[in-house]
Amino acid sequence: MRKENDFSLWQRPQFELLSYEQLTKIYHAALNILERIGGDFYDKEAVELLSDAGAYVIDKKRVRIPCHLVEEALRSAPKRVVISDRNGRSSMFLEGTNIYFGTGSDTPYTLDPYTGERRSAVKEDVVRGALVADYLSEIDFCMCFAIASDVNVMSSDCHHFEAMVRNTTKPLIITSWGLEGLKYMYDMMLAIKGTEENIQSDPFVIFYAEPITPLKHPKESLQKLLFCAEKRIPVLYGPAPTRGATAPVTAAGAFAVGFAEFLSGLVLTQLKRKGSPVICSGGAGAMDMKTCLRPYAAPEQDLSRVVRAEMARFFNLPSWGSGGTSDSKTFDEQAVAEAYQQIFLSSIAGSNLIHDVGYLETGMTSSLELLTTCNELIGKTKQFLKSLIVSEDTLALDVIEEVGPGGNFLTHPHTFEHFKEEIWMPELIDRQNFENWVKAGRKTLKQVVNAKVRWILENHKPERLPEEVENHLREIVEKYDRHCEINKS
Repeated sequence: MRKENDFSLWQRPQFELLSYEQLTKIYHAALNILERIGGDFYDKEAVELLSDAGAYVIDKKRVRIPCHLVEEALRSAPKRVVISDRNGRSSMFLEGTNIYFGTGSDTPYTLDPYTGERRSAVKEDVVRGALVADYLSEIDFCMCFAIASDVNVMSSDCHHFEAMVRNTTKPLIITSWGLEGLKYMYDMMLAIKGTEENIQSDPFVIFYAEPITPLKHPKESLQKLLFCAEKRIPVLYGPAPTRGATAPVTAAGAFAVGFAEFLSGLVLTQLKRKGSPVICSGGAGAMDMKTCLRPYAAPEQDLSRVVRAEMARFFNLPSWGSGGTSDSKTFDEQAVAEAYQQIFLSSIAGSNLIHDVGYLETGMTSSLELLTTCNELIGKTKQFLKSLIVSEDTLALDVIEEVGPGGNFLTHPHTFEHFKEEIWMPELIDRQNFENWVKAGRKTLKQVVNAKVRWILENHKPERLPEEVENHLREIVEKYDRHCEINKS
């Protein structure tokens, strides 16, 4: 009798919201905005690049971009971006529906895990964020997670970079206040990687820049964008339209504005250096009409998470997403519920880079406790996304026959071989019965997580850079501090 060939079938669950026709209409609307209205570009080099390529310049800053420049840019931008860790190991493959999670950046406040108080963030909080991100198994990249209020405000961006790169080997997504700060950070990249060729062949840093919605591209943003294109640093150009405030209140109109802004940045990067890597953004949130805030956990923001991912796949570009955030002011039930919903939604939508994990208070406050909880929720979500593998081994017909009616599978070798990969086991979430939970001290999730965060901070030792490299980084930061002090006076 012919034996059936062994086979495996693994189907990743995926959620799709918009049809190809809807995505096309949004894209065409964005093209229409660029051709008819354009945008204001406040950098001479950017305007000249666009003008020389055939764009229409009005009053030296208003530029209307013809659709063929967008189409050429979409053809030349890499469809796949591979990001390495600090040591040069390929860590993130930004393509398709691959998902990677990381912290957010630039929160002015933090929840102190030792006092429980919300306070102004300092440089040590950037260190703590990087150290905890380095430890957590499901956190793939690191952003600064704070704004250091105890250093020179003009050079704090370089302090953030130094604090992160010394305390995690994981890839970084960075911001800077201006071109000067970015150049100093690039000098630090060179100190770590040795040559520009090494930075380009194994990039471990992604740069994040933003336009100002609607359709305004500041000089600082454009200078940083063009610098990254020149150096082939993977770049995110991330519009943040707010429905009903800086963009139309209707979702379709807001997305059209956001993607028009992103496509403007994409065109510029490809004009500066063809083939420079770009990650797609352009989602839109909504303004709460009662508070005038832009909530991170609103359903409109959830819609944006899905649309950003689907539009990026429509463009055949890597995508920028978010998740693991809350509008709660503290680490509580609301925070966990909102964070988990976003993690699940962004994962099933297939966003490549899912940032802001651990944010509270509409992105104003960072929480190491929420970050650590989200690490477990990400693991739980990834277990679901594995779906199931169908093969002769996993169907286990021989095992079922061997055990037979009324038997049990607990002691069978097949169970021992597979239970670790088939059954997800939490570390923080409690599954004991009531009596054992009482005996263990009646600890709530908040108590368990707080103890875990403190343990990480007090015990985890990240892989350090060579001493001479760390000293060089410190010298670069000190040099930039002096530069900023001189310019301030």
